[in-house]
Formats: sequence, C-alpha cells, structure tokens
Amino acid sequence: MIETGDFIVPYYNCQERFEKPPLLYYITALSFKVFGVNEFSARLPSGLAATGVCIMVYLLGLEFMDKQRALYGALVYCLLVHNWIEARAAVPEMTLTFFMTLGLYLFIKSRFTLGWTSIALAFLTKGPVGVVLPVGAYLLWKRDLRFVQLKGLVIFALLGGSWYMAMIAKYTYKYFYRFFIYENIMRYTGQRKTHPFGLWYYPMVVSVSYVLFIPALYFLKKNWHQRLSPLLWWAGFVFVFFSLAKNRLHHYMLFLYPPLAIMTGATIKRAYLRVVTVLAVVLLVGMLALAANYERIRFVPRAVQLIREKSPERLFFYKSDDAAIVFYTRRCIETKEDRTNLK
Repeated sequence: MIETGDFIVPYYNCQERFEKPPLLYYITALSFKVFGVNEFSARLPSGLAATGVCIMVYLLGLEFMDKQRALYGALVYCLLVHNWIEARAAVPEMTLTFFMTLGLYLFIKSRFTLGWTSIALAFLTKGPVGVVLPVGAYLLWKRDLRFVQLKGLVIFALLGGSWYMAMIAKYTYKYFYRFFIYENIMRYTGQRKTHPFGLWYYPMVVSVSYVLFIPALYFLKKNWHQRLSPLLWWAGFVFVFFSLAKNRLHHYMLFLYPPLAIMTGATIKRAYLRVVTVLAVVLLVGMLALAANYERIRFVPRAVQLIREKSPERLFFYKSDDAAIVFYTRRCIETKEDRTNLK
C-alpha cells in the first residue's frame, strides 16, 4: 500500500489480494511509516493487540471476581503458549481477537454504540467471523437483544461496510464471490479444502497451549461457581463453531483463550500460579534458544541470502509462494504451477 499509494485495494507479491480485509494492512503501514519497513514493524501490531487482549481479560475478570483474581486471569492469559507465537506473528488473528474481545466487553457494559464500533473494526480485520463470534458469545451470555440498536448498526455499516462496498463497486461480483463465498462460506463448509484436519485437531491445539495449566483443571472443578457459566458458554461456542468447520487452523482458537484464562484465574491457587510462572520463563528461554539455533539452518534466511548475492533476473516459486522471502527480498516473485514453464 505504501509503494502503490492505493489504500483501497490490498496487494501482495504484485497481485491483488482479495483474501483478507485491509485493517491489519493499514495498521502495519502506519507502523512501517513510524519505525521503517522491517521485521519489528511488521510484528508490532500483533504484539500491541495481544497486550490489549490481556488488559481486556483483566477487565472482563472484574465482572466475576476481585482485582487480585482478575489479575491472575490476565497472567494466565499471558502464560498460554499459543499466545506467545501469535503475539509476534504478522497475521490478523491477534488483532481480530482484540477487537472481538473489546466489542464483547463493551456490549456486556451496555456500551452498545462503542461495541458496534469495535465489532466493525473486527469485521474490517477478518470479515464475517469478526461479527459472528462476539455477537454469539454475547447472546449466550446475556440472552437479550438490547445490543440491536439503530445507531450502532449505522456505525457498523459505515465503518465496517464502506470498504467492502468500495471493493464491490470496483470489482463487482468478482470480489464478492472471492471473499464472501470462496474464502468464507466454501472454506467453512469444506467446498474449498485447505486445512482439513480431523476433530482431534482443536483439542490438541488447546491442550498444547494450556499445557502448563492442565493440572489446574483440578482447582477449576473443585472451586467452580455458577457465576462463571457465561465464560463456559463463550468458550464452548467458539470451540463448537470452529469444530463444525471443515477447514481447521490453530489460530482460530484465539478467541477461546480469554474466557479460559478468566475461569482458570478465578479458581487457581496462588502457589501453583507462582510455580507455573517460573516454568513458563524456563520454557520461553528454551524456546528462544531453539529458535535461534533453528534460524541458522532454516531455508528462508539461506534463500534470501542467496537471492541477494546472485540477484537473478528471473526468479520463480514452484507451486506455492513464501511471504517471508517476498518480504525480505523486497521483490515480486511469480508462482509457477508447471516445471515446463520455468524456463
């Protein structure tokens, strides 16, 4: 966007990109303007979004318990392994999770106009899922329709829908079909198979992320209180919604972690949380050491170095591209499906 000056149509690798809405691109472009085009700037939006979700976990926790327990919930959220990965990834999921969590919190506090504003931003981040998940969680939590108000819906339509209308006006049915039908409905129903993992996949993802707190399920069961039920409905809705989808990706579970962290924080023992915090630091240091070692043998840095040294006039991806290579080499690389066309 910075290079083309076109802030309506997203581009990737010199081609129009219809797969995702533009909000993360806007935020990242701002980060590039402030800090330069580099890896830190690309990852910064997700890091800030993760920090925002942590704050929202604390504020939502106050709806159920005292400040100390709410703080426990926020700490649990920060110690979930999956969040460490997504908080540094230059992808829209953590930004989406922040706006959905903020929107749900504002709905719970009866700040419906602001809530619709946040959900409009979630819609601009990832599309329909940014509306379905927070609205569904709210309905299961409160079971009322007070959030359906004209002012909020108008703000949602103007803020969340104007960019989509601009894209449809420019590309007509081509964009509507590609994004809403192909990328959303067909991906959900399995007509477009990209990540067709089995029903075992999400239990595994959540278990790995929650690995440090699996023993704490004992405290959750022992100290369970009925007032925490809305959180269980929220987490259950996210899990079931994505389990019904025919394509499954690990970061779809991110909106499940806030209620899981709050429930854990409400019931966990302080001594156990201290032990887990120490274990998490050790685990994180170990992961960083492994990552540093892996970086030396990883394909992408070696490929980027070779491309910079050789500066080939013609360069192609075969069958699938790699966004990291495109980013680090700062050049467009065509993808070929047939080796006979590589000459």
